[in-house]
Amino acid sequence: MFIYGKKMIELFNILFFSIFLSLLFFVPYINKVKISNRKFILDCHDLRVLNILILFNLILLFVILNLKISQIVSIFYSSIFIFIIYFLINFKKFTFQKNIYFYFFFYSLTLFVLSIDLSNNLTLYWDGQKLWLPKAIIFHNNGFVSDLSSTAYSHYSFLGSLLWAFFWKVSSFEYEYFGRIFFLAIYCFALFNFLSMISVNKNIKIISFLLLILLTYDYWHFRGTQEILIFSFLLILIKYLYNLLIKNQNNKLNLFCILLSLNLIIWTKNEGIILSLIISLIILIFLKESVKFKLILLSIPLLMILIRFVSFKLNGLDVDLSQDFDFSNIFTIFINNLSITNIFLISKYIVFSAFKFPHIILSLLFAILICFNKSLFKKYIFLYVYLFLSISLIFLIYLSSTFNIEFMVSTGSLRLMFEFSAPYLLFILVFFKERFKI
Repeated sequence: MFIYGKKMIELFNILFFSIFLSLLFFVPYINKVKISNRKFILDCHDLRVLNILILFNLILLFVILNLKISQIVSIFYSSIFIFIIYFLINFKKFTFQKNIYFYFFFYSLTLFVLSIDLSNNLTLYWDGQKLWLPKAIIFHNNGFVSDLSSTAYSHYSFLGSLLWAFFWKVSSFEYEYFGRIFFLAIYCFALFNFLSMISVNKNIKIISFLLLILLTYDYWHFRGTQEILIFSFLLILIKYLYNLLIKNQNNKLNLFCILLSLNLIIWTKNEGIILSLIISLIILIFLKESVKFKLILLSIPLLMILIRFVSFKLNGLDVDLSQDFDFSNIFTIFINNLSITNIFLISKYIVFSAFKFPHIILSLLFAILICFNKSLFKKYIFLYVYLFLSISLIFLIYLSSTFNIEFMVSTGSLRLMFEFSAPYLLFILVFFKERFKI
């Protein structure tokens, strides 16, 4: 009876926290943005994304400024309290999205079910145990960024561990997996926001959401590793990259959301730095603006990367991107590793990875279908450029390593392919948008 009662309490705690996170992701706490004395009322989906991206970037900023996690949580709860008061006072001024209660219920239910699955599969991957959880524990215990110098792989970016610790602390529950329920929440939110790009009724949208869950969900992604965060941030970003390059409207908002997402990607994993450069290069090539504007825009991600390295240096952390590479001789190593055998080996594991994750193989099939329509191929060529560059990056990473290539590619290619794959889903969405005009 005691064990049964404890389980029921834990189940209730999971339900409570799932509802709390759902409220956080669904209820806007900014409803207007003022720029140059003009007020912009934002689309509800964009508003939620903006709120979440600002929140995560503020948490990162506060910890860089040496605030303790308990202080950040206090600021967070104070902000929620202020919003509740503001909401109650100005309730009549708020307009709610059509079907918002239905979507909120469904999102909460999905998050609750997936959270139960997570709570029943608590095994952490080696990286989760040895690299990311120790960093999360330091933050959870009110440690500072400089304290990460005592952890393994101190040169790794740490945003995932920080958010893990933050939501673990916010939950007020003793189990670390409550911090990882946040990973589920941002994953579901990214999928939900991605589907806001199509104009369909709520039933089709929910069915599409469930199909995306079936295609992409696996506890494998929630074992304490960070790939699911890169995947989610990229999936959020790709909507605004699409709006920027295809729809060409509300570009200030699109660029702002892209830059906020890029900063999170840069601080989540070290390869996120290179990913941010790939996205920046695509914008540089395809954005229809002046060269001067593009160069100014490019300087912002470069500044973000510089701030990341300077922050690591000031806090006594290792600034090397990876200990698996000899950067002083990287070109020579790449040339020496460049062989038909190694290219075939890496290609084999990339193909295996594509079949491991159904959404990747489906995305590639739809990419091929789009190719048969020359006008569509030309219109969405930026997606093909991303596809080419992201896969090329995998070859570059392994061919530049001083370690055994087969061992590295067999243990890491699955994770790299998954985290890079979020924008590939746009091939599927684009095909149906163009085919059925949704």
